[in-house]
Amino acid sequence: MYNELDTYITECSKEGSSDDYWYDVGVIHACQIIDSFKEDDWFELMKHIGEKNTIWKKRLVYCLGDNNREEDVNIILNVIDTGDTELFVMCIDALNEMITEENKSKILCYKNINKALELIPKSGVASKNILERFVQR
Repeated sequence: MYNELDTYITECSKEGSSDDYWYDVGVIHACQIIDSFKEDDWFELMKHIGEKNTIWKKRLVYCLGDNNREEDVNIILNVIDTGDTELFVMCIDALNEMITEENKSKILCYKNINKALELIPKSGVASKNILERFVQR
C-alpha cells in the first residue's frame, strides 16, 4: 500500500497538478490508502519520508490525524522539523487534534513550542490561532 500512496501523492504533487483536485478528490483517495496500511507500510513511509519534497509532505500531513493513530503522530513529528513555515503550521494543526494524555509530552516538546512561539507574531490570523492553541496546551 505504501507504494500506491507514494505513486498517488507523487502524481498529485507534480508541477501543474490541480490543488482543487487534491482537496476535492485526492485527499479522500489518499486517506483510503492510508487506512489500509499495515505495519510494513508505516515502516516504509517512515523510511522514505525524508526523501520527499515539501509539496509531497504537505499532501501527506493533510491526510493524517483524523484517526489519531500513533503512526500518524510519529510521521508528523518526523516531518515537523522543517524550514517551511506552511508545512510546520500544517503539522501543528494536525497535532492539535491528536494530543492525548498518553502522547502529550512527546508532541509538546520544547523545540516545537519554541518554534511555534517564534512564528506567532509573524503569522496571519488562521496560522496564529493554530499556533496559539498548540502552545496553550
